[in-house]
Amino acid sequence: MKKIGTQSIETKRLLLRPFIKSDYQAMYDNWASRPNNLLHVTWDAHPNPDTTRQSIARWVDCYQDLGFYKWAICLKETPEYAIGDISVVNKDEKINSCEVGYILGEDYWGQGLMTEALKAVLAFLLQEAGFNRVSAEFVTVNPASGRVMEKAGMSYEGTLRQAKFHKGQVKDYSIYSILQSDL
Repeated sequence: MKKIGTQSIETKRLLLRPFIKSDYQAMYDNWASRPNNLLHVTWDAHPNPDTTRQSIARWVDCYQDLGFYKWAICLKETPEYAIGDISVVNKDEKINSCEVGYILGEDYWGQGLMTEALKAVLAFLLQEAGFNRVSAEFVTVNPASGRVMEKAGMSYEGTLRQAKFHKGQVKDYSIYSILQSDL
């Protein structure tokens, strides 16, 4: 694994770039303030834009660490306007693996944008950053997330039954992964 930091990535329709402090309002408006958008993630809606501003300020500081990977997802035609985020949420340097997590504002669902972003980040992490394995997990009540992983080239590894305490309930979750050798 090479610690090369979050670098901008372009796809056909997207620009994935490091967050900047001014992204807080777009993040708050597009996903951080929307409970429906946050049903399947580990955190709750932000009560106000200042909470979002503080989160982004911490992330911007973390970009000094070249082992930190977090991208704002933007449409190419509006590169200054974040519509989602994708990031490495866990790393295991001993086995050269990481786990990714992602979220997209619900106004942008159903267009294949998350799959496009995930494919690009997987390629970056496996080919450029040199991870051997990238995994992702989702609570099974959100099968759309599993479809994104599958369409991005990840393989289903299994479902852990009643293994995750999530939003006040014990839930099943599934895991997908991709190896460098799968590319």
